Amino acid sequence: MGNELTRRSFVKWGTATAGATALAGLVGCAPQGGDELAATAPAEEKGEWLTGACMNNCGGNRCLLKVYVEDGVPLKIRTDEQHPDSINVPQRRACPRGRAQISNMLSPARVKYPMKRKNWSPDNPQGELRGRDEWERISWDEAMDYVAAEMKKTLDAYGTRGILAAAYSNGGVMNYFDPVICILNALGGALHPDMATVSFGSWPMPTLYMTGSPAGMIDMRDLPKSELHVFFGFNMAVNRAGTRGHFLSEARKSGSKVIAIDPWLSQTSQALADEWMAVLPGTDTALCIGMAYHMIENDLHDQAYLDKYCIGFDEDHMPEGADPKDNFKDYVLGAYDNEPKTPEWAEAICGLPADHIRALAEEICAAKTVNFVGGWSTTKHQAGEMFAQVFYTLALMRGGIGTEGNYMSWFGPNETGAAGSLTVGDATFKAENPVNAINPPGLVYNMFSLPDWSQIEDPDSWDCLDYTECWKSILEGSYGRDSWPGGKKKIDIHMIYTGGYANYLNSMPNANAGIEAHRKMDFVWGARPFFDASAQYCDVLLPISPWWEKGRLPYSEGEVMYWWDRIMDPLYESKDETFVADELAKRLGIEPSAYNAQPYEKRTYAALSGALYIAPDGSDPQPLFTITQDDIDAMGVEGVPQEGRYDLKKFQEEGVCRVEPPENVVTAVPFAAFYEDPDANPLATSTGKFEIYSAALASCINAAGFSTISPIGKWQSNEEQGQGAQTDEYPLLMWTPHTLRRAHTCNDNVASLREAFPQVCYMSQIDADVRGIKSGDTVLMSSPHGQVLRYAKVMATLMPGAVAMEDGAWMRIDHETGIDLGGNPNILQAPSTSGEASTSWGSTLVQVEKYNGPLSLEPDKNTPIVMPVGVEE
Repeated sequence: MGNELTRRSFVKWGTATAGATALAGLVGCAPQGGDELAATAPAEEKGEWLTGACMNNCGGNRCLLKVYVEDGVPLKIRTDEQHPDSINVPQRRACPRGRAQISNMLSPARVKYPMKRKNWSPDNPQGELRGRDEWERISWDEAMDYVAAEMKKTLDAYGTRGILAAAYSNGGVMNYFDPVICILNALGGALHPDMATVSFGSWPMPTLYMTGSPAGMIDMRDLPKSELHVFFGFNMAVNRAGTRGHFLSEARKSGSKVIAIDPWLSQTSQALADEWMAVLPGTDTALCIGMAYHMIENDLHDQAYLDKYCIGFDEDHMPEGADPKDNFKDYVLGAYDNEPKTPEWAEAICGLPADHIRALAEEICAAKTVNFVGGWSTTKHQAGEMFAQVFYTLALMRGGIGTEGNYMSWFGPNETGAAGSLTVGDATFKAENPVNAINPPGLVYNMFSLPDWSQIEDPDSWDCLDYTECWKSILEGSYGRDSWPGGKKKIDIHMIYTGGYANYLNSMPNANAGIEAHRKMDFVWGARPFFDASAQYCDVLLPISPWWEKGRLPYSEGEVMYWWDRIMDPLYESKDETFVADELAKRLGIEPSAYNAQPYEKRTYAALSGALYIAPDGSDPQPLFTITQDDIDAMGVEGVPQEGRYDLKKFQEEGVCRVEPPENVVTAVPFAAFYEDPDANPLATSTGKFEIYSAALASCINAAGFSTISPIGKWQSNEEQGQGAQTDEYPLLMWTPHTLRRAHTCNDNVASLREAFPQVCYMSQIDADVRGIKSGDTVLMSSPHGQVLRYAKVMATLMPGAVAMEDGAWMRIDHETGIDLGGNPNILQAPSTSGEASTSWGSTLVQVEKYNGPLSLEPDKNTPIVMPVGVEE
């Protein structure tokens, strides 16, 4: 009885206050010094400190969270201030997103109970009311009966291809494991919008075809070895907040210079750059070509390096069978098209003055060592592979790649295992789970599911939707391109499952088409922790436990591994996805072994017993943890004790284990062996050299049918999107940077973050003055795909002709006007796929006008979280 009453009090307290601004004091910046911590801590702590997962997707840079829990209630957070801080083993300090996780987990936006729409019934779904309807609370049994019956109905009528799984598709990933997907796979599969590079833009294929390496990234410790760092759109202070900014700051202290090339003075530019150069979004390609012209004309490039290590720069070094006239140098000089790509030519496209382009080229060539870094979003444009091509070409023209301090990478500085790496044991788990039978074989040189036509004998045997054009394709009943074997592929989807943290309705472009697609379905159901946009358009909605209510798993971040405690019991009526899958299996007659190879406890054991320490050279993997029979018994599984490098109990108590590198850690230089002896150590390219000209790359991209590129990097404009496509109706280019308020769409339900980082329309002083707009004015942002209402933030430090709105805000549609009051940029984004199925929505054409209509817009901090109307608390 006592525990039950405590639980009720906790739920009541969490509903009333979680997410409120008043809670911000509990999750604000943790003190770094012990004295300050003692001053703010209670005189006697009766609870315990646990390790809370920070599962924000910050690009492989998750940090340590320690959560103080008393009587089952998380009360405060601190981060990694206990471990000694050094440049070789830095503390893993959480950013505002991590420190706000109490407010996130206890948010009023939690889905509390199984619910259904009031006006939905199996015989009369009234799909047009999705997103508008009221809700009613139902039991778990009722909910699962509905879902199982509708799933069976859909499978009987339309087969597996009648279901869209808007959820993470890889059932083998430890942290995002969704056995509901395994249920679908066990039944024959489902359609997934997985044909995409999503975050990675157009980088993967040019990188592999031109360099033979997946990323070419360097260790963060090597940043001080570069005299000059040239960042193209790489805003690490927000995108990958954490240790990377610390290492770059240390590099600057040692004398390194940072040049940031970006449409605005980003947080990284403000805090860490010595110089900022403004360009229009999507025009970095022209900038690099203009610099290449100045380098060639003034003999600044390293011709000897190009002759020895590269193919395709000039007509004397073309691959066998290629037209000598199709070399990069002659293209830049305009030898055959009579258009020299001068700095003035580049200025007309990118907006950076020609004199600045010349000065930048000269500074790059004069520096002793240069680190070129391309931000992921710089290639999220039509034919974005072209920027990747000229990015690498520019770095190779400067020379030195393969020597210490000279680097080129799109992945940015990372922990590359210079001191060894730690891996979780999940290979067996992945192998034992069912796979999606209708997904196509993917190309080796693509990180996702671009079809490999050479491996597909029957074009009708597979299906995999393109992420960017998903909603448009569902509405049109087909996807792909006419050039595909068999032509465009027909689809007929009648059910959508939306699972976990994959908030696809909010995350995919052309969200208005997504709403329309949801309303046309026979049935939409979700299993979600929060009442986000994807949840709001369901018919039946199940409350799923978030990370803190699961726990008891390790996860790895390169040289660091974290333990993930269970912080609290499930709130309200929340269950995990395994419970949902089990209930579905009972109703559909599926054996547990067919969809869930390892129960949770066995997954924990497999992850720990199979965890490895891998040496820097990749040799001699060793068990990471010493596991005793007592440890195995405590997990409630069968197993064999083992000896490892690290004590398991210590790991679980501290919540983290780290590779302790030697004081003078030796890091690997990308392409060093090739540089020393290119004949003995050829690259994994078709010629064994860096390929400035790559016919294989162009052939692969062009075969996909989404866009066309040349074997060399060129500037290529698009008639419908990006620079050169502006019209009087839509004269501005919009791009969508990240924000410290959210990790993609996660955390947008946290009031303290909504107050600290309001969602605004950033625009230049020049563009604002022309429109009579001032900071704080309500503005209407419009594109051919939708409209969004926001407050304006006018800046002198933003490129005229461009506007920005940060990604991930939860949409809130006014159903009378269709205008989004939540600030979701995907309402505006164009459904535009390119190249290797790249999410090429950058540089969307928009207009911004001062709004004088009937709608009112409140500050984000005062705007209530969208709640299910009709459900009594």
